[in-house]
Amino acid sequence: LEVYKHGVPEVFSRWKHLPARGKPLEVLESRDRQFIAFSQIAIVVMTFHYLQYMARSPYVLWRLEQISVRNTLLPLPLFFIVYDAFYAPFHRALHHRSIYAYVHKHHHRQVVPTRGNTDAINVHPFEFLVGEYNHVLTIFLVTRYLVAAHALACLLFVVLGGCLATLNHTRLDVSVLHLPCTKVPIFGVRAHDTHHAIPNSNYGQYIMLWDWLMGTFRLHPQDA
Repeated sequence: LEVYKHGVPEVFSRWKHLPARGKPLEVLESRDRQFIAFSQIAIVVMTFHYLQYMARSPYVLWRLEQISVRNTLLPLPLFFIVYDAFYAPFHRALHHRSIYAYVHKHHHRQVVPTRGNTDAINVHPFEFLVGEYNHVLTIFLVTRYLVAAHALACLLFVVLGGCLATLNHTRLDVSVLHLPCTKVPIFGVRAHDTHHAIPNSNYGQYIMLWDWLMGTFRLHPQDA
């Protein structure tokens, strides 16, 4: 958590900063601190269950000599694709007017994410638990039904996921590749920044593939 909070912003500190699109939530209230504390504890518990599944699954390989492109590099993008196949529709559902005020509205009190990991985990406990345990569901589905994975790939998935979620809540203009023949970034902080400014868009946690397919992707003004 300390690496996410301090290390990730430091590593990417030379990237350009996005301009603010609104007024940031400058002071954390008691409810914010309570939700952040819950999330920090939940991360530890989820990580235990994540490692427990990895240890028990016959589809997760552990020996160093078993590392290969097929079980390490191939599963990694599949993890992110499958994760957001569930998360993006779930996130979109949280924006439905009938439930928005009870769960997800808390996270959107921050219109201009600035604190990195602290803003990323400042969410309602229900939302956070679903998002975290979606990682366990993802490695189960990918390793059981698509391709066996080495433990290294599973660990990289959850660690890189934390880094990307942290970056999404900074002003650092980090982006990685684009979907072929489109302006849609596979990952881009601009995309999540747009979600905080225009909430009915860009629901993906890590990638924008599913938003592009759902028709909910929206370009950042600097890309339009």
